[in-house]
Formats: sequence, C-alpha cells, structure tokens
Amino acid sequence: MPIYAVMLLFVYTYFGTHYLQQFWLIITPVALFSFAIPAILIFVLFKMGIISDLSLKIRSERIYPYVITLISYSVMIFFYYRMRMPTWFLMVMVSTVAIMMVAILITLKWKISAHMFGIGGLIGGAMSVSYFVEHSNPYFMFMGLFIIAGLVGTSRLILKRHTLAQVIAGFLLGFCLSFVFVWIGARY
Repeated sequence: MPIYAVMLLFVYTYFGTHYLQQFWLIITPVALFSFAIPAILIFVLFKMGIISDLSLKIRSERIYPYVITLISYSVMIFFYYRMRMPTWFLMVMVSTVAIMMVAILITLKWKISAHMFGIGGLIGGAMSVSYFVEHSNPYFMFMGLFIIAGLVGTSRLILKRHTLAQVIAGFLLGFCLSFVFVWIGARY
C-alpha cells in the first residue's frame, strides 16, 4: 500500500511537478523497504520454520512479520527524513508504522485484517492529503479506492480468512490513524 500511496502522490499532488526528477529516488526506497526487504525476510522465516505458512493464518505467527516490516518501514522513514521530504509526506509513512504497532497489540488478543488496515490506511492518507495539503476532492479516485476496499473486504470474507468485525476493524484502524497522522503533518 505505501507504493500505491507514493504513486498516487505523483498523480494527484504537486509531487508530479516538484519531484518528477527525483521519481526513482523517492519510489525505490518505498519499494525496497515496504515490499522487497520484508518479503525476503518473511520468506527466510518460512524456510527456517519460524512461521508455518506464508499466508500467516496463525495469529501468533503474525508478530514476526509485523516486527520485520515495522523495522523496515522505520528505516525508510529515516531515509525520507534525511531527504528533507515534507512533514505531511513523512506522516504518510509514519502512519503505516503506527497502524502496524496498533495491529501488533491487537494481534496479541484478536485477529485483525492486515489487508483491510492497509487499504484503509491508503484511503485515509489519500483523503487527508487531498483535503489538507492539496485542498482538492478527487472523488473519482476515492470512488475507485472504496470499490477496491469493498472488493478486498469481500474477498477476505468469502475466503473465510476473517469475520466481518475483523474486516471492519482493520479498515477503520487504517483509515482513522492514517487520516489523523497526515492531518497533523499537514498542519506542521
């Protein structure tokens, strides 16, 4: 989801004009630290037998991938901080860490949909950036994102990976935290 978020920033914000020359410098770290590095390390955990299934069906086994991803995202945020990216942009990334930290705590007691907190975070961050940074309302983008969120949530229910409560809670967690963090970043 962070890759999609950064791509949307280049399409729907001033990033498309101000940072176009630095596109690869901005997109490469998010691809590495939010996807490639965590995926490789989670695969290593699977091969070592620390996790039994790559789909992470067992709630207690989700902690390790979450911690790996949390550390990887933190390194990515530090990289962007050193690049002197705008505060609201940093808060888009910080919100993902906050969402994961809350998800880790929830996972200790209850299973929550990681897919839904991801898409919820993307939508919440996109709305906050649109309203508080760009002062715009790209409603077609929002309609598309909500349709995708509905499809993802429905698939989680059809596959019986989560209950309706877990899907809704995941979406609300991602949406609310991301929206608030970016709103705070836009104000400072």
